Amino acid sequence: MEKRSQVTRLEFPSPERRARARVELVSARMRSLQSLTLALSGALTPQDVARAVVQEALRALPADAGALFLLDAAGTTLELVHTVRYEPPVAAAFARMPLTAHMPMAEAVRTGAPVLLEDVACLARHYPEAAATVHAVYAGEQASACLPLMARGRVVGTLVVSWLRERSFDPEERAFLEMLAQQAAMAVERARLLAAERRQAERAGLLQHATATLATSLDMGQTLRAAALALVPSLGDFCIIDVRGPDPEVRRTFHAITPEATALLAASRWHPADAPGAPVWALDTGEPCFHPHVDGAWVEATAGDAPGRALLRALGPCSWLSVPLATPEGALGALTLGHSLSERHFTDEDLALAMELARRATAAVRNAQLFHQTQQALQLRDDFLAVASHELNTPLTSLKLQLSLLRRGSSDEDVRTRATVATHQVDRLGRLVHELLEVSRLSEGRLHLDATPVDLVELCREVLGRFSDEMLRAGTAVHLHAPQAVHGQWDCARVEGVVTHLVSNALKYGQGRPVDLEVTAATEDFARLVVRDRGIGIPAEHQAHLFQRFGRAVPLRHYGGFGLGLWFSRQVVEAHGGSIHLESAPGEGTTVTVELPRAPVPR
Repeated sequence: MEKRSQVTRLEFPSPERRARARVELVSARMRSLQSLTLALSGALTPQDVARAVVQEALRALPADAGALFLLDAAGTTLELVHTVRYEPPVAAAFARMPLTAHMPMAEAVRTGAPVLLEDVACLARHYPEAAATVHAVYAGEQASACLPLMARGRVVGTLVVSWLRERSFDPEERAFLEMLAQQAAMAVERARLLAAERRQAERAGLLQHATATLATSLDMGQTLRAAALALVPSLGDFCIIDVRGPDPEVRRTFHAITPEATALLAASRWHPADAPGAPVWALDTGEPCFHPHVDGAWVEATAGDAPGRALLRALGPCSWLSVPLATPEGALGALTLGHSLSERHFTDEDLALAMELARRATAAVRNAQLFHQTQQALQLRDDFLAVASHELNTPLTSLKLQLSLLRRGSSDEDVRTRATVATHQVDRLGRLVHELLEVSRLSEGRLHLDATPVDLVELCREVLGRFSDEMLRAGTAVHLHAPQAVHGQWDCARVEGVVTHLVSNALKYGQGRPVDLEVTAATEDFARLVVRDRGIGIPAEHQAHLFQRFGRAVPLRHYGGFGLGLWFSRQVVEAHGGSIHLESAPGEGTTVTVELPRAPVPR
């Protein structure tokens, strides 16, 4: 039987078919690049870019798994941003790796050149540690490509694509991978710039808000609580502000995002470190304590005491930042921030922002402390004035009585004249003591008005009668202009004090020129008193503080008095529901106008 030989015929694609397939492949890849460009146009964050790049790369190549790594802010560590279809153990093993690691991803970033591994043998030969990790999960042949992402002359990360089979990389495919990586790098850089711009705007807003908060109140406790609230969670998961008080105690203000952390901080206190180790609190060193990445081992190695370490263990920080509230005398306190549940990490920008916040918090704390000290000093002064005025009244009354007896009982004209002059000085001293007593009463809010029917014109005549001797000595004529009686319900003694102060000032600063008093019914409901002198006048820049306590516009050595007359007058007039204002110019004199409601105003 004749055997027929069978010949197997191998058919190879014709050059035309190969050319057509190549054109189709190039066309498909161009469509992939266009699709990637469209996807990246809406990517606003590095995470959005990573998702779009990895997804499109797997579809276009096609590949079995992919990932994108980016360098951290310090430029020392690769961080896994997004991964698709890598098994969890592999993704966890490569989640963070030092740039110095002997891994293909790290080498692609270090050298700026693609690392292409065509099979398992190639991976094991060059990167045995990476091969061991991969072989523990995947069996069989594998190939991978690690592509550096280069933007503006520097590598910012790497794109990794893997296949569960051997694979060779021809020049066209290499060119496509490089174009893919180039688009990804540009998109990552754009997203980073946008993110940096957003962060800058957020930081500026946070700084502005915190500054406004710190300037809201001079109550230090309230101010620091508001500041801590403003910083959480924007800048940290918890915020601790420690401030030294006038005593050795350090007062702690805090805020945290969880009730558990808040309770821990409420039970905590700052204590100076009693053991060597990593510094934790800037209040210990007076220098920033900046620990971007911390863990349990760091907690155990910190300087401090047992309660301090227990607090750190309970808070479980993953990042820590403490900056001093620095003054020329040393650290006034410390601003401490930490991340825990958010798993965020502080950057150099965060450190700079915290330093600026600490500087502004220092100013706010110093202002609050100075305000508190000033309030204490004012209270001590007012207490002294109240006691002194009461104590001085008794001997003055006795002295005035003795002078009156001496004047009436002496037949010597010279003695009577001197006794009269001494009596005038005692009266003047009595008025000054009365002013001191009024200061203490007004400072304590104890000004009580006893409104009774008063004729303001008659009251002014009585006051001018008491100034007759002083008018003669000053050579000043005082003219009262009052067309008719002006009645109202006022505290007679207080309003009399106002008229006395205004007339006394007009005589003192009038340079002997005539003084005018005008009393009129401004309206049916208001009475008006105008005191006008033609004396030295007051510059505009000095007029604003004349109605303040002890406000003066002239040197004390030339003109006596406490500088309380206008302040007292304003308190009394406003207590009656009226108003007082002053008009003056140097060399042209001064006009003070008082308007008082004629009926009592409910307090």
